Amino acid sequence: MPTLPAPPSAADPIAACAPPARATGSGTLITRRHADGASRPRVKAGILLCALFGGVSCGADRSDGRNALLRRDSAGIAIVENLAGDRPFAGRIVHVADLATPDNALSPRPWGIVAHPAAQRVFVADGAGRRIAVFDAAGGFVGELGRAGEGPGEFQLPSALAVEECNRESCHGLPGPAEVLVVLDSRRAVLSRWSADGQFLGEERAPADYWGPGFAVGPGHFTSVTSSSSSSSTGMGIAQRLEVRTAEGSRVVHEVSYEMTLMELPCATMPAPRIFAPEVVWARAGDNFYYLNGPGYRIDVWSDGASAGSFRRPIGPLAVSRPMAVMAARTGSGPYGAFMRQCGISAEELVDAVGYEEELAPVMGLAADPGGRLWVARRGSGPAPEAIDILGAEGDYLGTLTAGVLPVAFLSASSFVGVRLELSTGRVLASIHDVRGDASPVPGRDRVIPGREASGPRPGEEAARDAADDLREDTGAARAPAPNPAGLREFRDCPACPLMVELPRGRYMMGRAVGEEERTGHDRDPNRPQRTRDIERPRLEVDIAYPFALGKYEVTFDEWDHCVDAGGCGYRPTDRGFGRGNRPVIHVSRLDAEEYLAWLSEATGQPYRLPSGTEWEYAARAGTTTARWWGDELGTGRAVCDGCGSRWDDRSTAPVGSFPPNPWGLHDMLSNVSEVVADCWHESYVGHPTDGSPRLEAPPGWPDGECKRATWRGGAWPFFAWTVRAATRGGGNMDLGYRGDHPRAGGSRGFRVARAVEPG
Repeated sequence: MPTLPAPPSAADPIAACAPPARATGSGTLITRRHADGASRPRVKAGILLCALFGGVSCGADRSDGRNALLRRDSAGIAIVENLAGDRPFAGRIVHVADLATPDNALSPRPWGIVAHPAAQRVFVADGAGRRIAVFDAAGGFVGELGRAGEGPGEFQLPSALAVEECNRESCHGLPGPAEVLVVLDSRRAVLSRWSADGQFLGEERAPADYWGPGFAVGPGHFTSVTSSSSSSSTGMGIAQRLEVRTAEGSRVVHEVSYEMTLMELPCATMPAPRIFAPEVVWARAGDNFYYLNGPGYRIDVWSDGASAGSFRRPIGPLAVSRPMAVMAARTGSGPYGAFMRQCGISAEELVDAVGYEEELAPVMGLAADPGGRLWVARRGSGPAPEAIDILGAEGDYLGTLTAGVLPVAFLSASSFVGVRLELSTGRVLASIHDVRGDASPVPGRDRVIPGREASGPRPGEEAARDAADDLREDTGAARAPAPNPAGLREFRDCPACPLMVELPRGRYMMGRAVGEEERTGHDRDPNRPQRTRDIERPRLEVDIAYPFALGKYEVTFDEWDHCVDAGGCGYRPTDRGFGRGNRPVIHVSRLDAEEYLAWLSEATGQPYRLPSGTEWEYAARAGTTTARWWGDELGTGRAVCDGCGSRWDDRSTAPVGSFPPNPWGLHDMLSNVSEVVADCWHESYVGHPTDGSPRLEAPPGWPDGECKRATWRGGAWPFFAWTVRAATRGGGNMDLGYRGDHPRAGGSRGFRVARAVEPG
């Protein structure tokens, strides 16, 4: 095992700049080896700071356009002072999914969660359940590792997790290099290792008593927080130390000390820490260790056996009030909840018994992403985080995200696992989150096809985006698709292609049924114009004598933006502040949809197209005969509209897949966005094809017999509830280029793709 180098002399400061080390897929800086196994020189974090100030000698002071000042202390440690106040980060956090086991009994903790980017898996230590729960990158439950017991591969109290990187030919029985899951069972005092696919690789005694929070393990070292008691002038004290252990001994990276107070309760009299007692806050990324140093905003970097840098912002300690302490006792982590239950006392009585610190550090969590950025979670006036600062790899402040979540692990530079405290219940929840809308330029994203103007930012759009923040962080975001409820084949023609469902042949009655208005109560709806009734008749029997495939979801911004990035689509629509990602694309016309379909067909070699109106209704009904596939009543929790009973009603689109699928596994067929189909608009079904083909000819009297109006099917998030029906259609006032992108309206129309399927 390697020996930790001694710290450099104060008279030997870093004298030369070097390029930053290359980040691995998991975002950590690691040692690369020559063919003979010798380590290449490691790049210290202090040297990395120089990259921020290219062209300036490492010892010079410098204030750049981002108000970051580089200076050095007397020991030659590089210090980055970020002088500016808070500013928004170019991106937004979008909730994807909560992590939940089938028994809904998961008990996550921040240091018991890790991500495996290469395998796109998330592992959660569940101490109460004596298991490791495994999830995919969309938050879907995959399975469990281990079982309760005291033998190899079994758990008594799995307390913390880490991912070990092996940069050698053999990695604990796996071909290297590899990344191995390491589980620390604090009750059995062992480390067990597992492959990403769940293979048990072996176990060994833990090299140190585990105190927490968290640990790190790598070639030749084990890092954790240890604790010891000490005497002080006022009583007993506690020292917590972040220690790196090797075969040659241990080295203390950082130490935090605090005094205990005598807690006298009806059920116990014992020394206890005050509420908000300081603790070690740290994170590791490869050879670099980051830790909070002091009560202010100072994050120091320890690398290669020595202090290497310090990142700072002008944010001082928070003054602690009694209400803050009471809230922390009631809902925060630590032993206080158990004491309150055992003794039958209130949070106020506990605060009187133990007291609280007068000031509190604003930083409560650190995590490094695969891009080398440091995520700094900040608290406000309570026990939960309220903001996340993003610092560059060199310590420069990039901006702040408003979020009540603590990032703990990263699946990619834009997808992370976080924990949040549910204040109403005191539950800790783990969730997958995406960061979307990054302002960094993307090649080809701003390209515009001549004659097709791209939409720019709209007046008031930022205000709309802010108002929709609470809607975007929701558990209804798209998850990994469940098995098709009808057993129909689902497939993709490429990784970025829409997920398709192959539909069967069949017959159905198209149009509004006799008595439907009365059964649904829409015959008395003053918002239901008579014209909207007439366009749904007469009823026709349609024979779909061929199989075809339809998109399981409406086309999303992610899918559209991929087309833009690939140069196939020349128009980048705005999202009206609702969010991109897995929200349905909006502000697109029929002409835009056809451009996307032409690119998709060329990219895959498959005949993608818009569905016909008859195909759309056939799929929307999915073999049912009621107004909606779930029945005649609107109910709640089935769709989004003005009165559907969802949190998005009349406010924004919902992430695709937020509601249950219809019997054929298709989501959002009746609402979310109204979907354009291939038919030219006609005022009734008189003369409409009954073989599933679209009606392409123009209505009588149109100039030159040319189709100029598109047809749209289904309801949308701001539409009245009567539109959430399989028979709903509209479009007479919308031309083929209509995008609905007025700055104060629109955003209610999108599309879904179809393609031919060879008969089986």
